[in-house]
Amino acid sequence: MTFEEFIPAKTKSLLELTGKTDENFESTEEKFLAVQPDCKYKVAENLSGVEGKFEVILTESPVIGKLEGNELDDFIKKISEKLEPHGLLIFALENLAFAENILDILKGLPPKYKLTLTRAELGDALKKSGITVMKSMTASRQIEVDEKIAELSKDNPKIFMYIVTAMKDIPEKKVYIHTVIGESIVCAPLRVHAPNAFFRKEPNVFVKWQPMTEPYKITSDETFTEKIFIGQRLSLNTFDEGRKLFDLVDRAGYLAVAEMDDHPNLWQKSYEDNGWINFVGVHAVQTSTEYLAEYLRQYNPVVKVFANHLPKLPKPRNYDEEFKNKKRPVTILFAALNRDREFLDLLPVLNQFAKDYGNKIAFKILARSNLYEKLESKNKSFVGDLNYYDGQFVSYERYENAIRESDIAILPLNDSEFNRSKSDLKFIECAGNGAVVLASDVVYPGVVEEGKTGFIYGDKKEFVQKLKMLISSPDKRRKVAEEAYKYVRYNRLMSQHYTERLEWYSELFARLPELHKATRERIEKLAPKFSKENFGKHGEILIPGN
Repeated sequence: MTFEEFIPAKTKSLLELTGKTDENFESTEEKFLAVQPDCKYKVAENLSGVEGKFEVILTESPVIGKLEGNELDDFIKKISEKLEPHGLLIFALENLAFAENILDILKGLPPKYKLTLTRAELGDALKKSGITVMKSMTASRQIEVDEKIAELSKDNPKIFMYIVTAMKDIPEKKVYIHTVIGESIVCAPLRVHAPNAFFRKEPNVFVKWQPMTEPYKITSDETFTEKIFIGQRLSLNTFDEGRKLFDLVDRAGYLAVAEMDDHPNLWQKSYEDNGWINFVGVHAVQTSTEYLAEYLRQYNPVVKVFANHLPKLPKPRNYDEEFKNKKRPVTILFAALNRDREFLDLLPVLNQFAKDYGNKIAFKILARSNLYEKLESKNKSFVGDLNYYDGQFVSYERYENAIRESDIAILPLNDSEFNRSKSDLKFIECAGNGAVVLASDVVYPGVVEEGKTGFIYGDKKEFVQKLKMLISSPDKRRKVAEEAYKYVRYNRLMSQHYTERLEWYSELFARLPELHKATRERIEKLAPKFSKENFGKHGEILIPGN
């Protein structure tokens, strides 16, 4: 079990107390450093000889699980002295009925985890020391359960640990973020779920998300000092539906934010019919590019750009090992949604490359079986499963693996209003996984540094020239790939940016009366034209099902 999901991602100094001497013990260190590479992470069996102070101290069961009374009080005092102001304590307690204990007992062995400390006892000891419990949670553990244990229970045994977080200095704010998901497959993982996972690591931030098909259960908990409602790509059929939604969250004291990361012109008619209420009827809008932000400001002046970032840094590629195989073909990858036309434009060129280079090159096509079939190469592989969304999508893990198995990633993007609003996500995903990009001159010139972190082409002639150069120049590919990886490492990780969102929400929440007035004025200005209902007094309207 590792606990990186509970550590605030901005943490730059951390002490993990394990109490374990087992050489096979798996520390949280490697997984957390993939999230926050700048953290000074120290692992120790106990506090003996530990110098300095830390933003986070993680204490595991073997250290604290058997302590009680004065011993427990003394330990909490000692680790508190090692904590930075506003630092966080994280405790991991084994479940007393943990399956490994039961298995040992059934084998006639003493239980592995002889623990006496409970969450309640730990909470009392922390309170006695002037430390406040922030969150108390359970974390699942993966373990093979013996058949004998399963026989003892009608259901599977509960296999989990208790996680308790606590602070000496309580944050002034307690924040609640409620996100409703309108599009769950392509955009939500990076635009919603990843930021939410980072928010949830913060001791004072509580997160909930739900699909838009379920009734909106808006909290009335008054202990939250800030409440934020985020509607991600919601499908609002009418102006009145959007007006009802705003009334619901506004009456509950929320800051209402719309999340949109594609150009609305793809759904132009729908937005025109509902009066653009998705963007008009909220306090603010967040998006992924400045081009898109400029477009959205005609419907709502409060728009903020949050670029896309990688949730964690992939391991660097081992090019020395890869280059040992001299017969290994240079692999060219195409992995993109909604770019079939762009690929087909390049298809004659790619077919000619396949003919000219033979076994020296190979192709990977991700989840586009129609394009795969049109590519005239014997050295090609299809990455996908026709039984998984009809082959139109693959898991993110398979997508990343495809990049890591490729040398060159082609990123064609024709010039259009919709495409100019796209983000540079494909580049940073390829850069993080070690494939050199050959990208179009739409979107990518703003981030790809020509010849240093990737290559840009403006027409087919330039595409051919640069692809030939990349195929024949392994050392150049490696140098560029390593520079692109550094760019991602130092500039494009979510741990470096997620707090910008929380800060923006706080800034807007402080302006809520002003934003409320402006939003109401926008709605009422459009109501005579788009509203089909007699609403009467505002604040008395609920979404059906609430």
